[in-house]
Amino acid sequence: MRKILFILILIFSAQSFYSQGTVFEEKRTIYKREQAFGLVVHTRGWGLSYRYGQYTSGFTRRIYEVEFVGMKHPKNTKVFQNPQAASNGFVYGQLNSVMLLRASIGNHKTFISKQSVRGIAISSIINVGLSFVYAKPIYIEVLGEFKVDEEPKTDIVRYDPEIHDFDAIVGGTSLFYNFFTGSIYPGAFIKAGLNFESSRQADKINALEVGVVLDVYYKKIPMMANDFNKIYFFNLYVSLTFGSKKTE
Repeated sequence: MRKILFILILIFSAQSFYSQGTVFEEKRTIYKREQAFGLVVHTRGWGLSYRYGQYTSGFTRRIYEVEFVGMKHPKNTKVFQNPQAASNGFVYGQLNSVMLLRASIGNHKTFISKQSVRGIAISSIINVGLSFVYAKPIYIEVLGEFKVDEEPKTDIVRYDPEIHDFDAIVGGTSLFYNFFTGSIYPGAFIKAGLNFESSRQADKINALEVGVVLDVYYKKIPMMANDFNKIYFFNLYVSLTFGSKKTE
C-alpha cells in the first residue's frame, strides 16, 4: 500500500511538472462554497465520503466532512468449509464486523495553485472530529440436532469462541442478518493528507487525495476472539473525490 501511495504521488507530481498549456489568462472567479462526494480506499477497507467546504480566502477552506468506512482486522481471512456447498464463507475467530462513521471539521490550504489548464493544485489537509464504531455481531451457520431418517439441518446462531470450534461451523451469514443487534463505541480521530486537484473546469472538482488517519477509542474494539484487538486504528488512505464549486 505504501508503494502504491508513493507511485501515485510521483505520477501526479510529474503531471504537474510536465503539463502543457498556457498560464491562466481568464478572470479569476471568487467561489464561496463547494461540495464533493468521494470513494475512499484505506489499508484495512474502503468506504464513501461527503465533503462540504466554505472558502475563507482564495486559498483556504473550512471543511465539514462525513465518512462511512468498513474496517477489517489484519488477521481477517475468509475460509470455506466446503467450497462446493451453498454456504457462505466465514472468518474464523471474528466476533464482530466493524464499520466507522466519522464526522469532522478541518482546514484545507492550497499551497501550489494551478499554473495552466492541465495543471494540478496541491492542498494540505488537517481534519479532526468524532469517530463512531458500530460493531455488528457475527452470526454463523452450524449443524442442528441430528435426527435419524431426516436430512441434516442447520441453525443460525451468534458466534461464541467458547462453544463453536472450527469443525462445528458450516458457514457464515449475510452482513445484514440481525444488523441492528450491535454496539456503538465512540471515539475521536485526526486525519492529515495532501489533495491533488486536476479538473480542467474551474467550477468542478476532480481530485486525488492521499494521507493518514488515526482513530482512537476509550476501550478495545472487539473484532477478534484473541488479544490482537486495540483501542486505535491507524491507516493510510487514498480517495477520489468529484464535486463542484459555487459562487453563491
